[in-house]
Amino acid sequence: MKQRTELAIIAHPAHAPARSGARWRRRAEPSPGAALPPTRPPTVLRANTVPAPSLRCRRAWPALVSLLLLCAGLGSAVAWHARAQDERFSLQLSAGCEEMGPCQKLEAEAARRAQACWFGCGRELAEQREARLQRYRAEERLAVREHYRQRDDAERTAEQLERAQRLAEWQREQAARSAFSEQEQRQRLELERLRQAQIDRRLLEERQRRVGYLALLGAEGRLERLRRCHADKAGCEALILDLVEAASLADEKQKLALENEKLLAGPSRAAAAPRPLAAPSPNS
Repeated sequence: MKQRTELAIIAHPAHAPARSGARWRRRAEPSPGAALPPTRPPTVLRANTVPAPSLRCRRAWPALVSLLLLCAGLGSAVAWHARAQDERFSLQLSAGCEEMGPCQKLEAEAARRAQACWFGCGRELAEQREARLQRYRAEERLAVREHYRQRDDAERTAEQLERAQRLAEWQREQAARSAFSEQEQRQRLELERLRQAQIDRRLLEERQRRVGYLALLGAEGRLERLRRCHADKAGCEALILDLVEAASLADEKQKLALENEKLLAGPSRAAAAPRPLAAPSPNS
């Protein structure tokens, strides 16, 4: 039967909890005269036995593995989200911008990404330069549009001013034409009035001459002139007026008027007039 060798672990009291600091050696017999120090009973282990792992360590391993997996998953999610944001921003930058507002937003986002980057920032810096260039182009387009707008406003203002000047000139011409027409009308009316006045004066002079001539004829001459006029049927309305005006006495004027009426009635009226009854003879 094989004899087992016993080993004893002699540990110092200060190093008692740490097994790694203990030394393995063969158990020696103490000398008879030496005094033994007060130590705790040594722990006797068999040579063919292995120390069992701690239960706390066995329980900590799954939690540590789960924590590492969680951290790896979170890191992957953050990296995937950052990569998706990078791709989205790259697409927006590739699409470009036309207006000033979107270009300024792209430039601000590119500057923020460049400032947030701390390692391998070549892509972010290139995107910042591209966003700045697009903003410069938007400013140039805005300046060009503003220039054309100001030019169009100036041309529109010049056209309105020219139209207003043409309108004012046309109004002045119309006013001048109206004034000239009114002046011509007044001159024409004045000439017409003067001509009519001259005609009336000439007619009046002629009538005065006729009346003066009829006044020289006497009463019998005027009556004979009236009868001859009716006999000629020349229209004696003006003549009777001249004869009445030429007559100096009222009886003569009345006589001329009655004679004129009798001559106007003619022979039919004279025949229709009642004849005076004959005086009865003395023999009847």
